[in-house]
Order: sequence, then structure tokens, then C-alpha cells
Amino acid sequence: MTYPLITLCGSYNFTKHWVRPCIESWKKISNVDHKKWHLVADNRLSIEDEREFSSLGFKVYNSDESKGQISTFLKKYPALEKIREKDLTWRKLLDTSILLKGIGKVVLIDTDVLVAHNCKLPEGDFDICYMREDIPAYRAHWKIVWEQQMVPAFNAGAVIFDPDSIDFSYLEYLTGKYFLQCKDYWWSEQSAWACLAGRMRNRLLFDGNQVRVLSGFKKRSVEEVLLNKYNYFGKRGVLEKFEEFKPFVEGSTIIHFAGLGKKWFSESYDLLLRSNFQPDETVIRAHQEETLNMKDKIFIGTRLLLKELK
Repeated sequence: MTYPLITLCGSYNFTKHWVRPCIESWKKISNVDHKKWHLVADNRLSIEDEREFSSLGFKVYNSDESKGQISTFLKKYPALEKIREKDLTWRKLLDTSILLKGIGKVVLIDTDVLVAHNCKLPEGDFDICYMREDIPAYRAHWKIVWEQQMVPAFNAGAVIFDPDSIDFSYLEYLTGKYFLQCKDYWWSEQSAWACLAGRMRNRLLFDGNQVRVLSGFKKRSVEEVLLNKYNYFGKRGVLEKFEEFKPFVEGSTIIHFAGLGKKWFSESYDLLLRSNFQPDETVIRAHQEETLNMKDKIFIGTRLLLKELK
């Protein structure tokens, strides 16, 4: 089988130096259909950049028809319509699921995710597969962890899922009850993903040795990244030199350069080009993940409460 691929980008982000190398690297995934690449404009996308994306092989969703399709669909979901307008990150979940219904299971990937060498993504009878965040960087009312099934530390840099599996009525309920009253909507979309995954029967987490989220902060050690461990509260400080960042990069197959991690993209890219001459295809592993345990609920709920009290 092969997966269609979906990403989001606007003209502002398209100027970033990591975007084109990352897009080019996605061709190294053997079970992604290179003839079925989709680009959803998450903000303003100029006609010139739309043409450029088309020349790179993307079907671009930037027309009045596409925007009208999203608007018409969300009229039934006023809370989702409101949060989508207030926070652009929600367009990743909502717009892709609306525009690409019926397409089957897809790979949704960010333009700061680099594929270091040839690989094959997990296949089979699973509902969703995703990456591990440094910490459970969620935003919601603290009661959400006690009232909903959630997974810990969900990162949506690369997600395999079926747009038809997204329950918009459930998302509307979550948004009205837990998200809209937040002081800041940043990370609320990650919370929604965590709830959606928590309700799915067969959820998988990418292997941390092969697939890594690197933020540039000192929130996790190299060992914690490789073992897919997470921390409840972030350690202070950032990695100041590439020599500190380098051990996080070495030996990886897929990297999400999240946040300040992009500071070290060029050096990491050069390092991987020099060191990853692997002729054999890497089969990406993934493991079953449980929902929040009691300890998770206590610490994450406390963290959510503290965010809102600031």
C-alpha cells in the first residue's frame, strides 16, 4: 500500500530555509505515493507560490471553492468555526479532514520534518500513528484529563490517520467545554489530537530511536528522546551549541525540528547528508500506547491549571 501525503503551508513559511529540503526529503519514504501530494493553505498563499507548489507535485487547496467548502461544513460547528479563526494551528486538523474526506489513510506532515534516509512507514490495521512531544504541551481546562480519554505528549509533526475517522461532533463538544475559554489557544489543537487518539482502539507511537521531536530546549535528555519518555514540566534552558544538539540528531531517520530546534537545521542537515549513507531501507517501528494513567492526570491537570492561573 501507499499513503497520500498532506502538508500545510502559506507564503510566509515557504520562505523559510528548511522547507524545501524537508519537502524534497519526503520522497525517501517508499510507501508514500509521490503522485498524491496535497497542499492545504493554512494562511495566505500567493498565486506565485501556489504555482511553485504545483510544480513540486502538489495538488493545492487554495481556491475560493476550497475555502467555501470549509466554511459551509463548519457552519454546523460554531465552536470549531470560532477557534479555527482565532488559532491557525487548528486548520491542520480541521481543514485537512474536511477537504480530504474519503481519501483513506494519509500521512499528515509538517514542513519542518526531515526524512534523513530511505524508509518505510508503518502499515496495517491501526487507527492513528504519531510522534512523541518533550512534555504534554496541552492547553485546555484542567478537568479534561479527568473527563476524557487522552494520550500523553502527542506531537502532530507527522501523523498517519484517516480523515474520515475524525468525529467533528466530538471535537465541537471538546472545543465548547474545554478550549474556547482558555486564555491562550496555543497547544489546544494538540490537546484535541490527544483526545481523538485516546478514543481510538489501535493507537501507535513512532519509535523514538528512529523518529524524533527535537525542540532545541533542554526538556529531555538524549536517552529520554530515544526511549520515547516525556517529562511533565520542562527543564529550563536551551541548547546553546550544535555540539550539544548533535547527539540528538545522530542515528535518526525522521526528525521534527520543532520550535527552536530549527536553529540547528542547517548543521543537522549537513551532518545527516554526510553520515547517513545507508543503502538499505529502514522500516519505521511503532508501538502501542496507553492513555493517561493516574500520575499523568495529576501532573498534566496541575500543569493545565497553572497555565490558566498565570
